[in-house]
Amino acid sequence: MTALDRLGLLLLVGLGLRPILDPDFGWHLRSGTDLLNYLAVPRTDPYSHTLPDWPWVNHEWLSDVVVAFTHNHLSSLVVIILFTILITTIFLLAASVEPVGWPYKILAAVVGLLAALPILGVRMQMITLLGMAWLIWILYRHRRGDLKNLWWLPIAFLLWANLHGGFVIGLVILVVWWLCEGAKYLILHWRPVWYSKLQITELALDRSQLRHLFGISWLAGIATLINPYGWGLYADFYKLFTNPFAIQHISEWQPVSLDNALSLNFTLYLILFGLVLLMTYRKIEPTRWIMSGLFLYLSLLYWRNMPFFMIISVGFLAEILQQHTHLIIRSLSKNKWVLTGAVIIISIIIGQRIDDVAGKLINPTASLRSGGYPIDAVQWAKANPDKIGKTMFNEYDWGGFLIWQFPEQKVFVDGRMPYWKTSNRFPFLEEQYAISAQSGSIEMLENTYGVDWIMIRPGRQLALVLSGQKDWKLVYHDTIAMIYYRIDGSDKNNT
Repeated sequence: MTALDRLGLLLLVGLGLRPILDPDFGWHLRSGTDLLNYLAVPRTDPYSHTLPDWPWVNHEWLSDVVVAFTHNHLSSLVVIILFTILITTIFLLAASVEPVGWPYKILAAVVGLLAALPILGVRMQMITLLGMAWLIWILYRHRRGDLKNLWWLPIAFLLWANLHGGFVIGLVILVVWWLCEGAKYLILHWRPVWYSKLQITELALDRSQLRHLFGISWLAGIATLINPYGWGLYADFYKLFTNPFAIQHISEWQPVSLDNALSLNFTLYLILFGLVLLMTYRKIEPTRWIMSGLFLYLSLLYWRNMPFFMIISVGFLAEILQQHTHLIIRSLSKNKWVLTGAVIIISIIIGQRIDDVAGKLINPTASLRSGGYPIDAVQWAKANPDKIGKTMFNEYDWGGFLIWQFPEQKVFVDGRMPYWKTSNRFPFLEEQYAISAQSGSIEMLENTYGVDWIMIRPGRQLALVLSGQKDWKLVYHDTIAMIYYRIDGSDKNNT
């Protein structure tokens, strides 16, 4: 590894350094803390008052335990370092599916990480991205004749199924890969003339490899049932993906829009990748084409999936870079002016990243405030319990934060609950209606849920309506949150 390679690796680590900003981090931390305290997975929801009997399936229970233990017994800095290592490993693994040199895999990994940057951070989804990168790396090695590493699949999927619900995409990868390789095998042996005319350049699995992969994949699938919920884990996925309202109204589950500022890096990556292919790529690789096409579609389908295409394609990019830029890279790595410039630029970038993360660690209250979380409102409510009620209404994206920072109160809705629905209760939908002050929504909050205090953002239509209600009183107001308290008969007499 040259000096330029080490600088590139340092840049990759620096770009992967992200502060804790995810709205769901709070409930994950609280859940993990409770699991460590009680040593049991809750069977119903302990954190909301709207659906306390809901059979909660925590897809990330084991991740919650690891993060809570690290956060509570070490520090939030160690949590950030842990996820930085995860993010760095994801893109290095993804860029290493074919045997290429360090300069090319590091360069491809940096480009891929930059494209996926808006989705990366201290969030449990990173575990699924790591699982995807590792699985693709294993499958490429298996196709090159390495059979022994495939036996890790059942153990990996057992862990993955307990760490993050995204393990399902791993099963999809196995199925699609096996079908592609199986089709190549059939054509090769039943229509060898066709295969020859196609001039397929990628390796193909032989019969024993296909049987081996098929058997191990079944074991991996069965291993996912070893979790606290058994088949219930899959039943919960069915509830999520058959609830169109939830999918349509969560920003992360919206299709990627290439004219959105957040997708600028992704759009540039697609353009760069397309141009590189047009100028240099002349191979016939059906499995790679199908996998790349599938994951490009999945990346565009939902915002949260955007990194998928980078995971599947940076290895491709690294291979092309090695084939067509090796002389340039070799020359640059020996140029002292290039090295000096790289040191300066990378030092500035890493310095900015460290400053951002350190500032948020040194003053976590200011960090939460700058992130739009109602930390001051929560501190006021804790100090003035006589001025708030016992049954809260809150904004959806504050729910996880409130579960963490205000354990004395149960929430109305949070990030776990967009698809939780019974015959007469649908908190996620009803939060949307209430925020926009739809007709009858205040009565619904009062009569169906017994809400007696409300924490919402200033400027909401609900706040405007509440300000004209005699039964509701504004008791707290800052630039982030407003708190309204429902006045009962005795309170009315005292006002």
